[in-house]
This record gives sequence, structure tokens and C-alpha cells, in this order.
Amino acid sequence: MIPMLLIVFLILLLLGVPVAFSLGIPTILYFFLNIGTIPIEFMPHAMTNPLFNYVLIALPAFLLSGRMMNGTGVTNRIFNLARALVGRFRGGLIYTNIFASMMFASMSGTAVGDAGGLGQVEMEMMDRAGYKKDVAAGVTAASSVLGPIIPPSVNMVILGATASISIGKLFMGGIIPGLLMAAALMLNVTLRAHFTEEGRSWPVDKVPGKEVLNACLQGILPMLCPVIIIGGISLGVVTPTEAAILAIDYAILLGLLYREISFKSVWETLEATVASAGTFMYIIAVAGFYTWILTREGLPQMLTALLQPVVGYSQTVGLLVIAAFLLVVGCFLDTTAAILMVAPILMPIVNSLQIDPILFGIIMVVALIIGIITPPFGICLFVVSDVAKLPVSAVTKESLRYLPAMFITLLLLIFFPQLVTWLPGLLT
Repeated sequence: MIPMLLIVFLILLLLGVPVAFSLGIPTILYFFLNIGTIPIEFMPHAMTNPLFNYVLIALPAFLLSGRMMNGTGVTNRIFNLARALVGRFRGGLIYTNIFASMMFASMSGTAVGDAGGLGQVEMEMMDRAGYKKDVAAGVTAASSVLGPIIPPSVNMVILGATASISIGKLFMGGIIPGLLMAAALMLNVTLRAHFTEEGRSWPVDKVPGKEVLNACLQGILPMLCPVIIIGGISLGVVTPTEAAILAIDYAILLGLLYREISFKSVWETLEATVASAGTFMYIIAVAGFYTWILTREGLPQMLTALLQPVVGYSQTVGLLVIAAFLLVVGCFLDTTAAILMVAPILMPIVNSLQIDPILFGIIMVVALIIGIITPPFGICLFVVSDVAKLPVSAVTKESLRYLPAMFITLLLLIFFPQLVTWLPGLLT
């Protein structure tokens, strides 16, 4: 029965059917094939049960706060601050793209929010400065991976709710890996800027000293948002859910201060947030029933028996195998759907190896999020392609140049787990 469920799911996914329906159709087939053994009232129960989780309130809250920041003038101020700080180097606007994405990640929590929001500003600026469109689109797609790694992260909220892992500790655990990923991407740019013919032709974007000071002053208030979120959680003043609500209030306050907020913009932001949150919640509901079916059919036990001889040598080997598995999954599945399906299945293996669940959670998010810029289903490739008006193949070719930096970062987290566990350990 498990092969049928997986084959139907993959066929639907390859045909371009949305993830929620690709998950839902096999579950309905399974239900009718077992209609005598599964009470009909169990289906709605299995679908709604994952939604009755208090921490999931943070999901739409962080989505709304990120969109509010994007619509209240914060995005442009972040980009100007990044440009003032790193624009003076060769290929300065590429550094700026990565640096701005890192800062915006501490507010948006999503890769698509970064690629579709800040990404448009970044690509327009790079186009006017003389960069090739595919170069601008490629780095925009690559830097969007920072969104789900640097807290607050929507994917970490979903993972915490699904696998019963502390969201606050996941947020803390993502800080150093996020900074490390940004540094690796920038190192990639540095090497290309100095050792490739194309890189040596990249322009320098020097910002006058007066504009640097002005950009820094304008960037102070937006950059207080991550301080409020991370500081509040780490000090125990607020929960992640309460921090998300504070971020919304702060975004509204900035909008009023900058005079870039209106009833119409707030209404449009609310509509977009409800649509996004509804999609997330629907996927969570359908994936809850799909995962229950896989568990009922014994997939966790099968995977444990299959992987145990390989991962049983040590925690490091186990994490390497799990990361390799997740990298493959990320190429075919949306990150949210992958977390909902795979996390409950892998947790018994993680527990048997006595792997720190925070370490596992961060490695899972990093490995899966790399899939958003890898074919065939890299969601950010399609988003950036649409915004830049370029073929997906052109965006893919350029964004894949940043994969080595991402893989190196992932390996560093596996071989040096303290990079993940040190900050969360301070909360205990």
C-alpha cells in the first residue's frame, strides 16, 4: 500500500498538480480502499487535529508581520542600508543583495516573501547598475534561502509544532547557521569577483559618505524588529507567538511613522496573508492525514530498519545520511509539505541516535530549503523567473553557482554541531 501512496503522489506532483491535492488524492483513495476498517468520521479528525496547536498561531502572525514590513517602506530602507555598507566592493550590489536578504530574513520568515518582495527591489537596482539580468536573478533566488534559516522562520514554527520541538530554541539555533550561510554566499561572490573574467567586470557602487550616514540612520528603526523578536524570546519575556504579534504592531508603528501605510494597503496585506496562511493550513491538514496513513502502514518502522545499519555508526554519520535524504526530498517537495511528511517519520531515528532535536531541526530546515533553488520544483526559481521576466532555465543556471557554498555550510553544521546548539543551550 505504501508504494501505491508514494507513486500516486509523485505522479500527481510531476504532472504539476498542487502539493495539497497531490497529497489529498492518494489519501482519499486509501480511505475508500479501507472504508470498512477506518470510520468515516476519522478523516476530518485526522485533518483538523494538527491544526489545534497553539504555536501555529505564530504562522499567520509572522506571515503578516513580514508583509507589513514589505508594505510600509521598510524594504527600501533595508536595501539602502545594505548598499551603504557593502556596495563599495567589486560586485557591490551582489553583496548588497545577500546582505539585505539576511536583514529582511529577520522580519519576513519566508523565502518566497524575500524573493518576491525585497527581490524585486534588488533586481531593479542591479539592472539599472548594469548587471546582467540572470546574475541579478540568480543571486536573488540563492539569497532567499536565508529567509527560513534566520529567525523568525515560518518553517521552524511548522517544524516545532509538528515534531514537538521548542520553537524558541529553534529560532536561537538558526542565528549562527543563518549568518554562516550568508558569509558563505558572500565568499562565493568574492571568489567570482576576483578570479573570473565575468566577476572582474562587475561594477563598484560607491555611496557618498553623507548617504551612508543617512542610510544608517534610516535603518536603525527597521533593524530593531529582530531585536524585539529574538531578544524578547531569549529573555523569556514573550513566547514566539507573542513575539509575532509584537512584530505586527511594530510594523504598523513604522508604517505610521514613515507615512507609508493606508487602509487600502493594510487591507491588501491582510488579504494576501489570509490566502497564504490558508494554503499553509490546508497543506498541514491534508499532510496530517497522509502522514497518519504512512505511519499506520508502518513506513517509520521500515525506514528505521533500512537506515539503522547505516546511521547506527555515529551521530555524525546518521546526520550525513539524513541530510542527504532531505536534500533529495527538497528537490521534489515544498519545504512545508516535506516537514509535515518527513519530520514525524524521522524523529524515531533521531531519538534512537540521541541526536539533539534542535540540531536535527536546523539541519532539516537548511537541507530542505536548499531545494527551493534546485530543479525540478524549486519554488523560488519560478517566483524570481516571474518577477525578472526570464526563463526558469536562466535563473536556475545562475543560482546553482551558489550551491557549493550552501553544501559547505550544511557540512559545517553536521561536523561542528556546537554552531547550532550553543545559543539554544544558553536558554536552559
